[in-house]
Amino acid sequence: MSLALFVFLLTGCAGDSLEKMVPADATGVVSFDVPGILDNAGMLDGDKIVLPQSLQQVIDENDTSPLCVLLSDLPQLGLNTDSKAYMFFTVKTFGRVILAALDDPDKARKTLAIRVGGDFNKVEGLDCMYVGDNLYVIDGKVLLVGTVNKAMEVSRAAKAAKTILSHTATSITENKQAKDVLHDKDAEINAWIQGKGLKAILNKSDVYRELSQKMPLVSIFTESDIDAVTCNVNLEDDGVDMMTQILAADNSEYAQLLNSTLAKPDDNVLKAIPNSMDYIFTMCVKGDSFVKLHQIQQLLKMFGKLPYIGRIDLASILSTVDGPFTIGLARDPHLEGEWNMVLATRSTDPDGVVSKISSFANAMGQAPEVYEGEYIYQYDNKMIRIGVIDGILYMKMLDYEQTEGYAYEMQPVRNFFSNALIGLFAQTHNDSVNGYFDFGLEDIFHGKGHFYTSDPKANATLELLRSLCSIKTRDAFGNEDSEDSGISSFVSGAIDKLQPME
Repeated sequence: MSLALFVFLLTGCAGDSLEKMVPADATGVVSFDVPGILDNAGMLDGDKIVLPQSLQQVIDENDTSPLCVLLSDLPQLGLNTDSKAYMFFTVKTFGRVILAALDDPDKARKTLAIRVGGDFNKVEGLDCMYVGDNLYVIDGKVLLVGTVNKAMEVSRAAKAAKTILSHTATSITENKQAKDVLHDKDAEINAWIQGKGLKAILNKSDVYRELSQKMPLVSIFTESDIDAVTCNVNLEDDGVDMMTQILAADNSEYAQLLNSTLAKPDDNVLKAIPNSMDYIFTMCVKGDSFVKLHQIQQLLKMFGKLPYIGRIDLASILSTVDGPFTIGLARDPHLEGEWNMVLATRSTDPDGVVSKISSFANAMGQAPEVYEGEYIYQYDNKMIRIGVIDGILYMKMLDYEQTEGYAYEMQPVRNFFSNALIGLFAQTHNDSVNGYFDFGLEDIFHGKGHFYTSDPKANATLELLRSLCSIKTRDAFGNEDSEDSGISSFVSGAIDKLQPME
């Protein structure tokens, strides 16, 4: 047997062994082709992990980001760079478990102890370190990191880890649907998540919990009768492609709901969205059906309870929507924690909506200035402009005089929004290279995502990591960067400043 074949068999066994540790009752599983990811990102020097200087620079500037912490420790973690890693979710002892193959267990033990601030001890025959909600286990050349669902004795958590590492229980590989997804050889990251487990997974995210409170509409996906969601991420030289599939019956409540609610896309909405927006989100809806949704009725009730602004007939305004309802967001460069925002939609009665808003503002003592067809209001440091262009109703809330062009002029973005029933576009700026990401549903069961850069010669995988590292975590909801930021702060601030006429 040649040395090359021997090494191949060893690494293959490591990957197969880890996969068999994932239990059949896992509510979701993600596989990571570690060598494929590292190689595509230019992070391998032989069998050693190295961080490119351009990535290290972004990490140094965002050292509180969990992803930055992981990447910073990666070269010292002693990982086996020839094996896949896995993350799976359960509703048992651990909510989330990470499994990775090690090349140097002692190196991993030392790095983790320093990072976490604990010590490894023998528990149930395993090298364990239990800090906070996480149990770190090194067993031979396998690293297990389990996040417990509730506080417990270390011995109980270690017993659960021992059961996983022994891989004597039925494996996820017995689930043909999950196995087919995990074994997609063209993708470096593969995921399969049960519909019933999706909400449980998301509920552990502060961002999702805050989002679901402010936008109950997301529950259409997380609390429906979807069977499962799959995702495959393929790393290419010129970009990163993501393919998702929502597995649900044609007669499911999910399918019936979206079929009765979603409308045709229309890229004309981008004529009102400045090309400088960091994020652009769209959902194409039939307004008359949209306002009848339980989730929207919840929002309308919440809105109606707000002082002063709750008096506006928001339901009748939303009922006129017939196509994309689109929001553009960009961080305010002058005030930390504040956002510039633009709302735009295809409306069946745009002039009527403008009239309603104007009448309401007049009643609040906010008579507008009318200039070139726009109704202009002053709010704090922002100018609010309301108008109509090519049948698109828009409201701009910017703290500057717009001189930049519109997203409609960005051909790839325009192509994306012309087909997306529900879609998100995001852009980041790192040095001289801009990163662009779009993801959308072209029909109710299939989604596509793509990451690309402004420089066709740039390493797309590396630039994606740089972009992810530069994101300020949870700042849209004020959980980290500031006490009150994002859309919620703008609305609450506006309410505080609005007063009815005496």
